[in-house]
Amino acid sequence: METVTLSGAVLLGLLGAGHCLAMCGGIITSLSITSSAAKYRSNWSLVLLYQVGRITSYTFFGAVVGWIGLEFNQLSALPILKTLSGLLLIAMALYINQWWYGLSYLEKAGKLIWKRISPLSKNLLPVKNHKQALLLGGLWGWLPCGLVYTSLGFALSLGNSLSSAAFMFCFGIGTLPATLFAGSASLSIKKLLNKPGIRLVSSLFFLVMGIYTLYVIYIGGEAAHHH
Repeated sequence: METVTLSGAVLLGLLGAGHCLAMCGGIITSLSITSSAAKYRSNWSLVLLYQVGRITSYTFFGAVVGWIGLEFNQLSALPILKTLSGLLLIAMALYINQWWYGLSYLEKAGKLIWKRISPLSKNLLPVKNHKQALLLGGLWGWLPCGLVYTSLGFALSLGNSLSSAAFMFCFGIGTLPATLFAGSASLSIKKLLNKPGIRLVSSLFFLVMGIYTLYVIYIGGEAAHHH
């Protein structure tokens, strides 16, 4: 798999991480509350295992959509998925810079699934051990999130389970700087990521990536190749 694609996955997670903080910031804070050095060390292990569970969940989703993409590829319909991927990236660009909130409708659809899954998290809160932290992270990967859906759309277009799983794993790694810390550190990162200049750079990255994806399909000759 091309290194540039995996690097793009990390950047997707990193530049879109302001959205991740809105989703996961509360749970990270609750896992990180401490009153002693010993408890601090213990809670940091819970935070790390939560992150492992979350990224494992993304990786699993990547493998699943990659398998679906492979089926489409065998039907010579992969350009359709890549078109969807490009459009999702453009929609994410507009969403991040608050130009258009179309992705919010996709998130609302995801909430229908989340309503069925979220009750399971009640049995894991408050988190008291490593197993609970790992399972909670796995469940939190199902949160309705436009950034995750956009990344899954791109992973779907890769048409290969291994490549798609690797893409989503790298995406998860990219979200770590924003979601690994809590309290004042988290607030500082969130303020930084929400600055107009940073939002604009992030939006332009998603926009260029989306336009390039469509360019490769329809002007670069990939669609004709598949036919």
